[in-house]
Amino acid sequence: RYNGTDLGATYTKEATTFKVWAPTAKSVKVNFYATGSDKEEGAKDLGSKELTLDEKTGVYSVKADGDLANTYYTYTVTAASIADSTKVTTKEIPDVYSVATGVNGKRSMVCDLSSTNPEGWDQDKHVLTDDIADASIWEIHVKDFSYSKSSGVSAKNRGKYLAFTELGTTLNNLGSIPTCVDYLKELGISYVQINPMYDFGSVDEAGSDAQFNWGYDPVNYNVPEGSYSSNPYDGNVRINEMKQMIQALHKAGIGVIMDVVYNHMYNTNTSFQGTVPDYYYRMNANGTWSNASGCGNDTASERAMYHNFMVQSVNYWATEYHIDGFRFDLMGCHDITTMNKLRDELDTIDKRILTYGEPWTGTWPRDPNGIANSSAALMDNASKLNPRVGMFNDKVRDAIRGSNDNYGAASGYIMGASGFDAAVKAGEMANTSTMWGGNWSKAPTQTVTYSCCHDNLTLWDKIMKVCGSSDYDGTNSTYLAMNKLASVIEFTSQGVNFTIAGEEFARTKYGEDNSYNKGDSKNLIDWNRVSKYSDLVSYYKGLREIRSVYSPFTDSSMTSVNSSYFCSTPSGVVAYTMQNKTANANKEWGMIAVITNATTNTQTVKLQAGTTLPSSWVTVANGNSAGLKNLGTVNGSTVSVPARSSLILVDASTFDRG
Repeated sequence: RYNGTDLGATYTKEATTFKVWAPTAKSVKVNFYATGSDKEEGAKDLGSKELTLDEKTGVYSVKADGDLANTYYTYTVTAASIADSTKVTTKEIPDVYSVATGVNGKRSMVCDLSSTNPEGWDQDKHVLTDDIADASIWEIHVKDFSYSKSSGVSAKNRGKYLAFTELGTTLNNLGSIPTCVDYLKELGISYVQINPMYDFGSVDEAGSDAQFNWGYDPVNYNVPEGSYSSNPYDGNVRINEMKQMIQALHKAGIGVIMDVVYNHMYNTNTSFQGTVPDYYYRMNANGTWSNASGCGNDTASERAMYHNFMVQSVNYWATEYHIDGFRFDLMGCHDITTMNKLRDELDTIDKRILTYGEPWTGTWPRDPNGIANSSAALMDNASKLNPRVGMFNDKVRDAIRGSNDNYGAASGYIMGASGFDAAVKAGEMANTSTMWGGNWSKAPTQTVTYSCCHDNLTLWDKIMKVCGSSDYDGTNSTYLAMNKLASVIEFTSQGVNFTIAGEEFARTKYGEDNSYNKGDSKNLIDWNRVSKYSDLVSYYKGLREIRSVYSPFTDSSMTSVNSSYFCSTPSGVVAYTMQNKTANANKEWGMIAVITNATTNTQTVKLQAGTTLPSSWVTVANGNSAGLKNLGTVNGSTVSVPARSSLILVDASTFDRG
């Protein structure tokens, strides 16, 4: 084990020091090249240097004099397997700790990182919410975001990092309806979660722009993906352009959450396997690769040097790129100790940096050859994790719109299916309360409340699937009502708020539930839908406004959960009242009531609370509109709720505070 933070290439103008942790290696040498591949103009072999082993640390190192910035390099490592010392391999590989590479990540690059900073980068700061539960997250993919001509982005930047730097973009360049970053500002989101944007292997950076993949196939963890840059051959360009993207989002007041996939890699022919064979991956007793990830090569976070790598990697992204949060793919594959250490490490930078992930593995039943269930960052072990390590709440997701069983045909609450009232109530309280069961979460900060993400069917497509429709581009009022019902539950629930990009304009992938490599026709955002579904967009925007002005919805403590009271209601109707007992109570709305009616009939609800009810209420959301405007007054405690609709009511005596 080596606890130093100087592995990889440490650059100065005078010399670069190369360090490799390779305790089973017989020899290590560094090879220098003029370009990132042999096919480029000016390609040249610049020679090699042998590294020397420090037997106490297992680290090989060498110092190469001179200014090596922009020189490409690899290591040739001859090493024995950690599991079988008679098994010796020799491989030429990039650096595990690469921060820059050439095309397709085959060769690392010595990088003067200070030269990659865009103008004004020293003034760029993290964009963070003071309260983690106040986060409103919009999930996007770099290419999806702008690849459509309807985005209004210039042709050269469509599908690239630099699309985010273009201001004033409008739908089809007609000048009226904002798109891209201007749209996000108008929508009121506080964070974007960006699908993998480190160097991944499933797209050939030297190939056609028509290629598509989500990117859950890591190659070089600390290097930006080159296919999203204007020049994947120059290792500096992708770094500079990703920083420009982050800087532009920060200027717009939007934080950036990085989707990270430390649980597996593109394949096992990696720099990790070449450096210390069979150490960084979990192996079965018969010598095959463990497969809890469902991708055939689980990494081993419980091993000291991969644990260290993960901790140092998130620190690097947070400091060098000013990343504001991390979403961990298949977090259930990682051990609890590592996830808590990652949280501690980020706390040294800023405690408001977000951390959350998927509290499950990729295969089920769980691969028995992985780490023990009791040691894994699974939902069942939430109590062992820092409460600021959040988890996607698939319990409330499935309650809202039905599970993914039978290829997505299973119904949920919003479709009028029975038996989901209790699970919706539990989800609205971030699954922290024992009252409605399913209380796996320690605090609202540990719950990410959502109804869909890039995986599986979009919310709109799920509604189509359950209802037996293929009218993906239609405006059926029943389907739109179901969509609105889901959004009310999402935005009035405790926990972190999360939506997939375009959920608010009926985002469709035309029924494709696993579009990871299905191309742009299925995946790109059609910005024309912002206009077509403008009523739905306005509804989501209004719910965000309501959530943003009422602190109990974003309370990280248990105060607001404990100040909530669920009313007795017919099946298919969920209603609760909540007192404002936060520090801002005297400046905000007082008591509110939230009612959702998923039945096909108008329902009468008798509001109840643990204290005196207001005599009069102001409606701020109903089945048609949502926002901060007075939509009408309701007197008394008996409320009529139309079929497939919702009501959000505010104590009339405090309405003007909003």
